[in-house]
Amino acid sequence: MAYRFTINNRGGDSATLTAEAVILRAGSDRAEPAVAVRISGGAQSRLIYVPLDRVEELVTGIRDTARHAAAEFRQDPRSV
Repeated sequence: MAYRFTINNRGGDSATLTAEAVILRAGSDRAEPAVAVRISGGAQSRLIYVPLDRVEELVTGIRDTARHAAAEFRQDPRSV
């Protein structure tokens, strides 16, 4: 199973986040389920593997950062 999230920016470029279920070290006694998270934009791409026991921490961190950004925007709407 995979999840894809794409953002199309005003300038015509886009960025994509893809999350896919994987097994790290498959076939070994240290096999571990994880999520491969790839962020791609233009010719650049980065990949991280997030163990299942850390996925909630990642999602919570993103959610908290979004709340903080929204609160700051209400106080001082500036461009990045």
